[in-house]
Amino acid sequence: MDFILNLPKNEPEERMKNGNLIRMFHLALWSIAIASTAVVASAETIEVDSVLIRLIDQVDVPARAIGSLVEVQTSEGKRVEKGDLLAQIDDTEAQLDYKRATFELDIAMRDAENDVAIRSALKKRVYSKAHFDRLVRAEAAQPRSVSQSELEKARLEAEQAEFEIEKARSDLQNAKTKKDLTANALALAKRNIEVRRILAPQSGEVVEVLRHVGEWVTPGEKIFRIVSIKRLRAEGFVQASQVTEALKGLPVKVVRHDQHDPAQTYSGTIVFVSREIDPVNGQVRIWAEIDNHDGRLQPGHRAHMSITAD
Repeated sequence: MDFILNLPKNEPEERMKNGNLIRMFHLALWSIAIASTAVVASAETIEVDSVLIRLIDQVDVPARAIGSLVEVQTSEGKRVEKGDLLAQIDDTEAQLDYKRATFELDIAMRDAENDVAIRSALKKRVYSKAHFDRLVRAEAAQPRSVSQSELEKARLEAEQAEFEIEKARSDLQNAKTKKDLTANALALAKRNIEVRRILAPQSGEVVEVLRHVGEWVTPGEKIFRIVSIKRLRAEGFVQASQVTEALKGLPVKVVRHDQHDPAQTYSGTIVFVSREIDPVNGQVRIWAEIDNHDGRLQPGHRAHMSITAD
């Protein structure tokens, strides 16, 4: 690089200063070049040659109630969506229980709103107290005009009216509690109907149907198996020396070993890095989640994975 300076004539000190500036300038350019080389060298691609493609989204669908299958709505190879009805267990008894609970709740709700007993007890208290007060006044105005037994009977009737009010209020509160219990019984009856409907817990393809119409099933027994390949796991191993804290979350590219078009790659992200190191080969297991919406990549394929580490 040419660096031209207009140096004053016959001034040695200025010439020396300018020479120092030239040397400092070249040194700065050299430092920038070294730093740029270091930045380029920091970018590394980790190649993982032996990668196995595995399923992520797979589920065994069990029966949740005991009974016989009266309907099966799906078959192997059929595409289902989350919430679709797969099969129906006989729910005749559950339906009858639900109807009974509905009637019982209707009665309980009317009882919980019926305060006739309280209103009747309140009126009886008013009458009993007024009757007792009249007898007391009559006895005070004319002694011995009212017998002691009659006064005692009137007093007991007034006290009994108070007890009847308390009992009526307690009965109404119990009726409200019974209404809540009946509502729970209705919810349980509805639940017993729902658990006899076997629904798809996820979207995907039915790959196994293990029971058919007329067969008896029990809770927890596997009836269907559903898988989805829209996202897959690319699992492989890297040397422990290549594992860093930043490895998880790095982008990856996956290419099948037997793929005719090597340009067709699948993108993904490292989501798991094992904490264990194999003592024999010093490798660490990792896996990436791969986007496979086109469905070309399938579980069991062997592939090559490139991890871009910035």
